[in-house]
Amino acid sequence: MMGKHARERTDAVTTSATMRQLGVALADRYRIERELGAGGMATVYLAHDLKHDRDVAIKVMHPEIAQTLGAERFLREIQLAAKLSHPHILALFDSGEADGALYYVMPRVEGQSVRDRLEAGGPLPVEEAVRIASEVAGALDYAHRHDVVHRDIKPENILLHEGHAVVADFGIGKAIAAASASATFTQLGVAIGTPAYMSPEQAAGDAIDGRSDLFALGCTLYEMLTGEPPFTGPSVQAVIAKRFHHVPPAISTTRATVPMAVSRTVEKLLEKVPHDRFTSGAHVVRALRGDADAVPAERREGPSIAVLPFTNMSADADNEFFSDGITDDITGALTRVKGLKVAARASAFAFKGRESELATIAEQLRVRHVLSGSVRRAGARVRVTAQLTDVKGGAQEWSEKYDRNLDDIFAIQDEIARSIVGELEGVLGLKVASALVERPTQDIAAYELFLRGRESVRRRSPSAVHTGLEHFQRALARDPRFVAAWQGLAEAQAALGVYGYEPMMACRARADEALAQMKALGAQPGDLALCRGMTSLYLGRDWPSMGADVAIAVEQNGGSSLAHVVAGLWHGAMGNAAPRTAAVSRLLASDPLSPWAQTMAGHCYYFTADYAEALACHNAALALDANTLNALWGSGLVLCHMGRTREAIERMRRAVAAGERGPTTVALLSYVLFIAGELDEARALGDEVSHIQMNHAYWELLFEVRSGDDDRLEAALSRAVERQAGCVSLGTTVLPDLLQLLDHPRHGPRVRQLSVFAHLAGAPVGRSGA
Repeated sequence: MMGKHARERTDAVTTSATMRQLGVALADRYRIERELGAGGMATVYLAHDLKHDRDVAIKVMHPEIAQTLGAERFLREIQLAAKLSHPHILALFDSGEADGALYYVMPRVEGQSVRDRLEAGGPLPVEEAVRIASEVAGALDYAHRHDVVHRDIKPENILLHEGHAVVADFGIGKAIAAASASATFTQLGVAIGTPAYMSPEQAAGDAIDGRSDLFALGCTLYEMLTGEPPFTGPSVQAVIAKRFHHVPPAISTTRATVPMAVSRTVEKLLEKVPHDRFTSGAHVVRALRGDADAVPAERREGPSIAVLPFTNMSADADNEFFSDGITDDITGALTRVKGLKVAARASAFAFKGRESELATIAEQLRVRHVLSGSVRRAGARVRVTAQLTDVKGGAQEWSEKYDRNLDDIFAIQDEIARSIVGELEGVLGLKVASALVERPTQDIAAYELFLRGRESVRRRSPSAVHTGLEHFQRALARDPRFVAAWQGLAEAQAALGVYGYEPMMACRARADEALAQMKALGAQPGDLALCRGMTSLYLGRDWPSMGADVAIAVEQNGGSSLAHVVAGLWHGAMGNAAPRTAAVSRLLASDPLSPWAQTMAGHCYYFTADYAEALACHNAALALDANTLNALWGSGLVLCHMGRTREAIERMRRAVAAGERGPTTVALLSYVLFIAGELDEARALGDEVSHIQMNHAYWELLFEVRSGDDDRLEAALSRAVERQAGCVSLGTTVLPDLLQLLDHPRHGPRVRQLSVFAHLAGAPVGRSGA
């Protein structure tokens, strides 16, 4: 292994040789003086322009980058940037190819970069930071109007000339983005953009426009005002993952001297969905100046609330399911209030049992109001206390105590929800005429069984899902007209089928029966569409026909994490990258502290083979809960397809343990071992799964797609088509393998008949269609 000093000597020799080569090639125009600095893609030299008698900076692309870019592409994009003429954009004097080296020439700027200023003195004075950001925003506005996107706005690329901002390095971003599609460029490991400042869409590899630059400007302004970037982490993957789920603290809460208009401007720049940001740099300039029309005032932020888990004050600790159930029902009721943003249940429950300041909770969940309370149950009586706190104002706006018979629990929930809306109505204009919580059953014992079932199914292990199913069945035995229990039963059947705990076809039949009962009993259209969409994804139906259900589910359950999951998975399966990413962004914005939400976001990216983004989401889930089952096997699959089989096996072994050795995790471990060449253990585990009569056609595909036996694979595909085993499990297990078969002369037609690929019928084969 080469030591540090040896590497430095080698680098010095290489640099010296490059300088000599460049000096010879450009001797008629420039005299190369010395190296000024080097980065991942280029080296900058100080030179003297002989014709104009001035010092200049020459940026020379590294040879391997230049070879991949190609001179024609490089010079074409540089010519576009050379046409930009703006006082806050560093001009381009010259460009070209010299003895195989690609270069461009810029003015020599005397002064520091914003990075130098930050390293020398920490956060900048507010007035200076705002002025610099305004000048950069003006430059971006001009460039974007000329169809040039920078792609790498960061403190290093903002130079300070006589105190004013000058943006450097316009021009090469688009050329690099175009070249990045090549395998050679990918192998070089060069990142387009800098992880700490990338927008979510750029990090996801989606198409970008000027709003991506504005996101990076928001990150830079945040750092200028606080001294730290908004997204940090121990690794590049962690930094990238954070922008999908982390909401940085508002600047106004960490630096009191920052005007509220500036703080809100940064928040809007850092919105995860491009549509929610400013549309131009000109709008940013106006907003930073305090123009009320450019930045929504606090009134426009909209009312927002988090319902924290109500504390179980009963003598029997087993009654915690009851206090949690009340919390769930109040949360669900409030999500139906138009215009009210409600923190998702999983994220709010992340604070259960933790001593946290309400201000901290509100900041992390990005809400203004917090509802907290307690439940004490004794025999046939129940006492519920509730308090509504305006965290920003620091005042308790409302509190109440209810001491009633247990049968009145639904009325209590409705009164609490309506009281909250009443309090918010005076300040924020909310108004609700009808009841928010209707009595779902006349049988309180059935309701308690339903709450226990819902709590069990959320744990997702085989024993927990079976226990939950039993509770739902007992609830329905007491009240066959209990719609919510039928919905719970359908969701439990979906879990049993998708995880391979019971035969999929049987689960599908029982889920269909539950859905039919829901419809016959007059279930809400949004609830029915959401449940039907979820079971279609999980249990394998005709996915293209799900579009209407997905639209209704999102429209009528916009506050539901599950609605965004269904939308994200469906759009991912259909190859609709932009709406997929938008659904993921909404999911993670509404449920930022949920390991389950992070995991499902990872599955959404997996469908389109966006492995880096999928892994970042799964790792984010495991950072929240190291035993998240779906994230363990999901990341194991991603690592496997990225060629990191040792890590994949380790994740899969953890998944087998966490999943109580359920057939899904055992089969997936066998699959990864097979790919890694551990054939004996892979076959032994495959035999273990085959002895469990789960009737999963896709388990056969899992092995036969890699077996090399065309006849066995054709038979497995025929059985999969017959049973339409095109569920989400198929999509998140063998999808990459099946994609390779889409144009296979023998197997391609069969693969296209699987419901995961039904939307490809008659369409050209391609990755975007997957």
